Amino acid sequence: MTVAALMLAYPAIAQPVPAKARNACIQRTAEEMVVATRDITVIGAGPIDPENGVRNLFMRNTRTGQTATCRVNTIDGFVLSVTLGGGNVPPPVVSPPSQGNFQGRGNASGGVFGRGRRADASLSFNRNRFNLRVFVPPGTRTQVQYLGTIRRIRNTNPSNPNTFVIEGRIDSFASSANNLRVINTRGNCRIDVFDARITSTSCSANAPGSATQFRGMSQF
Repeated sequence: MTVAALMLAYPAIAQPVPAKARNACIQRTAEEMVVATRDITVIGAGPIDPENGVRNLFMRNTRTGQTATCRVNTIDGFVLSVTLGGGNVPPPVVSPPSQGNFQGRGNASGGVFGRGRRADASLSFNRNRFNLRVFVPPGTRTQVQYLGTIRRIRNTNPSNPNTFVIEGRIDSFASSANNLRVINTRGNCRIDVFDARITSTSCSANAPGSATQFRGMSQF
């Protein structure tokens, strides 16, 4: 039964709710919802049982809209039970990480990789800086590296913080074609991570051989 229905069945009456009982219900409801007591309010009350002083208080989380019914003894403030209800409870807000290290395994093409080669990818970032490497294992020969600034990082799965997209601006580029000499340049990079694995990258800068793509395997 919803709070609205409960309040119709047991409308709030003029008898005030003792502060001890009110505060006890707020505290217990907050504990059941695992929130702060400041987020809980009493929105109504049922009739008092004349034999034992027990009364239902109708509670609501002002932040999420979730409701609850608190059964309390108004004489001594002892909470007998709290029954959680529904409400407009939004899904938890999931943010992508602000730093981390992620790996991928798949195929790379473009630049030193030509039409396609088996390759690994490695991403590290910290706040607004990223470092992306795509290389042929063991990584001491054919490879490229992009360093740059993160323009935007956004989560693409509301339940998994390790599924996200990085859109970045390239500041420098290095390639095994020129012995990994770092070249200051400009360009763009998009890096897709799914469940903590690099699934794809697409990067291109204003330097010869800097345009590469990586497609990761779904499992490895």
